[in-house]
Amino acid sequence: MTTPARRRLGRCCSLVLLIGLALSAGCAWRSAPTRFYVLAGVPRSTAAARSAEAARGPTLGVGPVTLPGYLERANIVTRRGEELDVADFDRWGEPLSDSVPRAIAASLAMLLGTERIIIFPWPGATTIDHQIVVDMVRFDGVLGADVLLEARWRVLGPERKELVLRYSMVREPTGQSGYPALVAAMSRSLGVLSGEIADAVKALRASSACGGTVACRRGAHGSGGRSPRDDEELRDPARTPSVLAGSAAMRSALRPS
Repeated sequence: MTTPARRRLGRCCSLVLLIGLALSAGCAWRSAPTRFYVLAGVPRSTAAARSAEAARGPTLGVGPVTLPGYLERANIVTRRGEELDVADFDRWGEPLSDSVPRAIAASLAMLLGTERIIIFPWPGATTIDHQIVVDMVRFDGVLGADVLLEARWRVLGPERKELVLRYSMVREPTGQSGYPALVAAMSRSLGVLSGEIADAVKALRASSACGGTVACRRGAHGSGGRSPRDDEELRDPARTPSVLAGSAAMRSALRPS
């Protein structure tokens, strides 16, 4: 026969067992630490050499940079077909709306060899010679596969006159599985985009420096020969000069060895 004392002892043992199980489950839940990541600009090995003129010259403004709504969260978002996966323990160290324009600005500063770069928003009295406006259509990837960046971007001149309008699509392999490889590939894809923007800015500056003549633009393209567009512009000087597209060399330089 079970005595009241034994019943009380049994209930106490059961309670202690339940508390122990709860504590062990809590420890197991805390065993997966949260990891934080940031985007990076282009490595110094691919950057233009800085000069004494880096603190002088035209001012470049970066922004606004808009992102898809699904990226407006701290958790890293990846793709699986048409579905989006949101990571539990892998997060951004700051909002992408801050880190993406900062990474682009840092890359442009290195690629153009200048310190005269400011990120939107800037004071109203600031004089901006060229403004880079980016609409990011897609910026995500598949773990262990590729990162895909799609963006429409513009270069605006004084009085916000549109000088360049482009669409860029960058596909960058992660090289291995895991979130660190994914974030590194996202940084490289931003570097490729920045390289295309830098090429356009260089062409605009070169065209402006020599008055936008056909011979000057031919030299900027580096072809040494006359293109069909140059022939048309010789016949019709009122035509608007073209601007260089993105650099394939930059894509190669930014890929992991």
